[in-house]
Amino acid sequence: MDEARTTSGAAAARQVAAAPERAVAPLALQRTSAAEQAADHLTALILDGTLGPGERLRESALAESLGISRNSVREGIRLLEQGRLVRYEMHRGAVVVTPSIDELDDLFRTRLHLETLAVGAERTPARVAALEGAFEALVAAAGTGQAREIVAADMAFHAAIVDGLGSARLSAFFSSLTTELGYYLLILSHTDDEPGHVDEAVLAHHRRLLDTALSGDVEGARAALAGHLHENHQRIRQILAAGGAGATG
Repeated sequence: MDEARTTSGAAAARQVAAAPERAVAPLALQRTSAAEQAADHLTALILDGTLGPGERLRESALAESLGISRNSVREGIRLLEQGRLVRYEMHRGAVVVTPSIDELDDLFRTRLHLETLAVGAERTPARVAALEGAFEALVAAAGTGQAREIVAADMAFHAAIVDGLGSARLSAFFSSLTTELGYYLLILSHTDDEPGHVDEAVLAHHRRLLDTALSGDVEGARAALAGHLHENHQRIRQILAAGGAGATG
């Protein structure tokens, strides 16, 4: 049964990561820069699988589809490179990254060190309010049934844990990881259909993390968080090892 689940999971992940040629909706420009909006739009296309692993990002075609200049698209792609969703290849230019077990391992190793330190921070009223607010936002996101909304709220909850350290630099560092982390968590979410059983798959875990973080039992909170991260890390590893989302070793 486990083998069947892994096989079906890998197939689902490949389907999510497929990159069919579709028209890209024009971008309605807001007050942020055109490059930032282009980066946000392209990020959404990568995370929902419209732009799949290894796919080239053609500046001229994207500029025409989005209704913005090639320079704005080029700058947007550079922002994605900083977020490690895109890399440049010789003779091909910018391409969507292929999920990597090595990258996954490094991300979760980083998370483990930072978040288990942060979860032991002092329980100030501001920290309690921030964590409770982040959990309520996760509950609201779960109600949408949308994987991207749920993953974004999941990352925001963990960012609230890191914010408890009171360091703007560490919070900014963790924020720089969240787009790449979200990519891997979406592979997990789609493969295991987490939105279909969100109470069990997401909310119950994070309710426990919230309760232990606010309990005053620092070692218990660290153990609960480490266990949660380990479980997600190993499941995503299993998916990638089975070839999910075109992964590499």
